Amino acid sequence: MLSLLKKDRDFFDSLFDELRATPFGNDVSMRTDIKENDQGYELAIEMPGFDKQDVKVSLNDGYLLVEAERKNETNQNDPKGKFIKRERYYGVMRRSFYVGDVHLEDIKGSFDKGVLTIVIPRESKKIETKKYLELE
Repeated sequence: MLSLLKKDRDFFDSLFDELRATPFGNDVSMRTDIKENDQGYELAIEMPGFDKQDVKVSLNDGYLLVEAERKNETNQNDPKGKFIKRERYYGVMRRSFYVGDVHLEDIKGSFDKGVLTIVIPRESKKIETKKYLELE
């Protein structure tokens, strides 16, 4: 029966099978909206099913790294029944964004209803003034 289903599939479906093999299924993990305003940028990152304590945000060499971990806490010997199929993902997700020359102390973040909001100020521009070597 499986071979019959494959015959009915569109040719292009098979081209994207490798993409569908990710642990997150067809969905893109950590979908993000980025908004620019006069002060800087605001990122709204979807993280459904995560709690605030599962999310970590760090800054290293101009890259903002967002990490989240969801642990599997179900017991395989559950007296209430057994799983026939499991599609929910348990593990670590990571995504990074280049934010330039900003300091972690200047970045603000909040987590509400599965959406992580990060406010990043504009990159601090270093304006070089022309300097002259003082001769002796």
